Amino acid sequence: MRNRRTALISAAVLVIGAGLFGIGAFPASGAPPSTGQSLTAGWDGLRVASLAEAERRMDAEAGAEGETLVFFGVETGFAVVDVSPTGISPGDFVLFEEDLYTDKDRTQPAGFDSARTELSLTTAHVEGTFQVSGGKISVAGTAFGTAGSTIYSIVGGTGRYADAGGVFIPFELPGGDTALLFRVLR
Repeated sequence: MRNRRTALISAAVLVIGAGLFGIGAFPASGAPPSTGQSLTAGWDGLRVASLAEAERRMDAEAGAEGETLVFFGVETGFAVVDVSPTGISPGDFVLFEEDLYTDKDRTQPAGFDSARTELSLTTAHVEGTFQVSGGKISVAGTAFGTAGSTIYSIVGGTGRYADAGGVFIPFELPGGDTALLFRVLR
C-alpha cells in the first residue's frame, strides 16, 4: 500500500501545465482534495523487487565506493501550500517530515527528515535534510517526471557529514514500502 507521501512528484509533474484535466483546489491545511485526485508528498521512489535490487541499482548509479546508509521513514507531518491560482500550479509547495528507522519493521530509531517540494512548470524541485547519528545530510534535486529522475545529489551536511557528497535514491519496495538509500562520499 503506497502511503500518501510517495506519489507527489510523479503526479504533480504529470499534471503541472495540464490544467485542462480539472485538478481540484487544495486547501492550505494539507487535506487531500475531495474530488478524488491525490496530490501527496515526498520521496517518490524507483520501483524495485527487493532491497537487494535497490542496493545493486545504487551501485550502478553511484559506484561501489563510499558509505551506504539505508533508512525507512514514517511520515509525521504533511502540508500543502497552495499559492494562486487555486489547484495544482507552479509555485505550490508540499512539505513533509518523517521519523527514520534503520529497519523495515521500524523498531530501531535513526533520526528524522524534513523536506520541501516546489512545483515548477513541468518539474518538481526537491530539497531535504536528514538528521541522523553523527550529523545532518542535505539532499537536493529535480524530478522531471521520467524514469530515473528521482535520483538526488547529497549537497553537504554537518558533523561527520560536513564534507559529504554522493547520491540519495528513494526506492519503492513491494507492498508500497519506501527504502531511502544514501551513498555518502567524503
